[in-house]
Amino acid sequence: MQLNEDIINGLQEALEERRIKGPRSSYLLVQVGEQKFGIQMSQVVEVLESRRWNPLPVNRPNILGVVNLRGVVFTIYHLASLLGKGSAGEAESGQGCIIVVFDGRRRFGLWVEKMLYVQDFPTNDLHALNDAQLLVTHLCVVEQESILMMDIKRVA
Repeated sequence: MQLNEDIINGLQEALEERRIKGPRSSYLLVQVGEQKFGIQMSQVVEVLESRRWNPLPVNRPNILGVVNLRGVVFTIYHLASLLGKGSAGEAESGQGCIIVVFDGRRRFGLWVEKMLYVQDFPTNDLHALNDAQLLVTHLCVVEQESILMMDIKRVA
């Protein structure tokens, strides 16, 4: 099999860019209040328009309820309240979207009011935060703006 010269050149350019810039990670950026947060794209399953959820008979301030999506029932968390920046009652307006994520063992949803875009960040630019209890694990500063990266495995 003979490889196309354009493919080889493209691959070489990509490898050179990775060598210069280093490994990169892709994040879905969302906004909570005035702060941007990132969710690793490798953990994002899909994004749904906001929909009705079924409330649970327990009173947990960060859980909105459950959704049945194509026969799979999973919990919907209110991201702002998980981060201590709002209350789950704000989600009743129907605005926003549900980001369905998978943390390696379970699937659940994060309700967010504002989803922004996907962005790649050089792994070397992600600075670890040293508090094992926090949902936010890394910080990246881009053009004088702080973006906080989350590890969804820490959602209880």
